[in-house]
Amino acid sequence: MLRRFFGFSILFVAALACSHDETASAHTRNGARLPEDGVAPRPSVIAPASQPYRVIPVTAGGTITGTVDIEGSAPVAAIIRPTVDQNVCGNSIVEKSLTLSGTRIAGAIVWITDIHTGKGFPLERRFELANSNCTLDPYVQAMATSGTLNVSNDDRTVHTNRFINVGTGEILGIAPFNDDGEVVPVDHFKESAEIEVVSDRHPWSHAWIAVLDHPYYAQTAANGTFSIEGIPPGRYLFRAWHPALGFADDSVTVVAGQQVSVAFRIRPTARATPTPLPLPSDSQRPPALSPSTASSTPASSSTPRTVGPPPPQQR
Repeated sequence: MLRRFFGFSILFVAALACSHDETASAHTRNGARLPEDGVAPRPSVIAPASQPYRVIPVTAGGTITGTVDIEGSAPVAAIIRPTVDQNVCGNSIVEKSLTLSGTRIAGAIVWITDIHTGKGFPLERRFELANSNCTLDPYVQAMATSGTLNVSNDDRTVHTNRFINVGTGEILGIAPFNDDGEVVPVDHFKESAEIEVVSDRHPWSHAWIAVLDHPYYAQTAANGTFSIEGIPPGRYLFRAWHPALGFADDSVTVVAGQQVSVAFRIRPTARATPTPLPLPSDSQRPPALSPSTASSTPASSSTPRTVGPPPPQQR
């Protein structure tokens, strides 16, 4: 039975600076850029909210249902050849970033981009992310700003996960693991943002999180369908996104008590990559990583990133 250990808590990176000089600070420094500062800002599919979300009574709310399809050819799954921890990772890993049912996209995130008032949040606000077989699972998910992400390690090896705000390039937090069975709760996502999760030791391992400050979002089922309920009447901007493909936008008019459907089609796009920052050599890496000693690694230069026009500004 896997033991669960809540020993290390995620520390907001700014707080780490107090216990270990500034080696884990996410604040911008004067002078040369250091690995712990993060990466250069990149186009993000999620814009910070222009005003706080307010919960109000919603009577006769409308419903948006729909589908998300791929337009064009699907990218070919990559074969990863691990260079470390082959006894745990194996000699090859088939990338499982995208699941299709015909042209329908499973796991795509769909949300309203310009809503600031509406229904309350679900009572269940805990989410999961696991280091499993030297990859991060799930590859993509959505969560509320006030939710908690339980990050776990199912591998009998060390992992250090870093959480990067794509739009600012800042490292928001670090989750260190020294053995299998450990769990680190992360609850420092305070604003809407696209978050990339990377692994220091296994640079091929990535996950993506859509952090939103409202409850009007969904993730498509295995057949590429979704449904969002309890929406106040009005006209809204809507976005569908999968990090392995890109995004598509539409506008939807919601009528009180009625259902409206929308069909998204995402065309795979070439994606920009950040400039990788240096990692320490194995001789410089301590045997047991901790939040104050773990080195920083941003997204690998071989990992595709979404590009496109900036997301619609929230009103």
